[in-house]
Amino acid sequence: MNTSLHTQLSLPRTAQRWIGGAAIVGGVFAIAELPLYFVVPACNTCSVDTGSLMPDALILTRTLFNFLALTAFLVFMSGVRFLIGRADERFAWFGAVAGTAGVAWTVVDMVAKGLEGSSTIQTAELIDPTRTVPTYLLYGSISHLLLAVFGVAFGYAVLRTRALAPWVGWSAFGIAVLHLAGVPSMFFGYNSSEFYASNGWGAVAMFNGIAAIWLAVVGIAVLRSKTPQAA
Repeated sequence: MNTSLHTQLSLPRTAQRWIGGAAIVGGVFAIAELPLYFVVPACNTCSVDTGSLMPDALILTRTLFNFLALTAFLVFMSGVRFLIGRADERFAWFGAVAGTAGVAWTVVDMVAKGLEGSSTIQTAELIDPTRTVPTYLLYGSISHLLLAVFGVAFGYAVLRTRALAPWVGWSAFGIAVLHLAGVPSMFFGYNSSEFYASNGWGAVAMFNGIAAIWLAVVGIAVLRSKTPQAA
């Protein structure tokens, strides 16, 4: 019985549509969520500790958008191993590492935002959960590390298997470098109005926003991809 060094996994076109479409949906909800962090009422008595006091409806709306975005990204991440394996099973482990790191990222970030939303429901007065709820490391440095692992493993697997266009692989390395640069933000306090704080608008909102847009574009690439040309 002959065995080939190179094998392919069959990925139904329907599954490919789900995987690619989920990344696009996730990106849409993530981008819709981001502006809600900056549309806050003026506060003359606010401080670094309290932040900008926000209406409950605003916080819960963006929490819901975050849940929807991360749920969609979870679907995409669960399909990464299959995208790689269908092109070349020899590199399926790298796809599994990327998918596992991506799933872990969605769960960690969802827990962080869930704690923020729960604190809003529990507290009678208005709060700024980005300051008063200490989940900075969950959606900050920890999430950055997980996305860095995802970017390196996914980029390498894509370039070696040609499961997607080469620009997807190279840009994945760029996402990994960006988020690796965000890991040390844990040493720069918790003033979210500062760019590089542990919960800063740059190190968290901007870095994650770039990743969300990139994932949505990758989703389009998945939808447009045809039979992979294995290396």
